[in-house]
Amino acid sequence: PVMASVIETIEVPAAIAADLDALVAAGHGPSRAAVVAALVAREVEEAARRDAFEAAIAEGEASGFVAMTIDELRAHLRARHAQPG
Repeated sequence: PVMASVIETIEVPAAIAADLDALVAAGHGPSRAAVVAALVAREVEEAARRDAFEAAIAEGEASGFVAMTIDELRAHLRARHAQPG
């Protein structure tokens, strides 16, 4: 999806500008702005994955304790996955 553009000027340290230029030169985007946009999009996606993972962990922790040894759990999982369908 094409998003509306906003012109924004930001100040970054020279080393960051050099890194952006190196990423452009390496083909990670046609411009500094494109590289920054891709990096921000990737960070947003990773944050969403982290949030989903943390929510799944919290849900598992809230579901209670299972009185099963690791060997019993493995046997249970093997039996469940061996069943057709």
